[in-house]
Amino acid sequence: MEHVPTKVVPFFVTGYDEVETPTEPEEQTEAPEPAEERVARSSILGQIALCFALATIAAHVVAVVVASSGSFVAGAVIAWIAIVASIVTILTSLVAIIGRFGRGWAIAALVLGIFANPVLLLNVLNFLGGS
Repeated sequence: MEHVPTKVVPFFVTGYDEVETPTEPEEQTEAPEPAEERVARSSILGQIALCFALATIAAHVVAVVVASSGSFVAGAVIAWIAIVASIVTILTSLVAIIGRFGRGWAIAALVLGIFANPVLLLNVLNFLGGS
């Protein structure tokens, strides 16, 4: 058997059954204006929200430690600070998510801000504890 080189010939399929119909010239329309370039938005607001969320967690932990050591008044004051920080976190996160100012950071901050809220955490633990 002899080795024969392969020859590749391009084959273009066109519709044999198609009938060419004359087309009317399209009307000239004005070129659309170029779309405005997307403005790069700063993610600083989302990062600030995440910092508030971490501050909420830290304040909550400190409040529990201080209250466990016997200083209930100081623990309650720090818990109120954690509640306010949680509310600020949630509001800042919502603004950052809606305004697209660091959405990823803001979503993480929103989740942390909700679950680190001392009032919500107390109610969830009471529900789970059966009290």
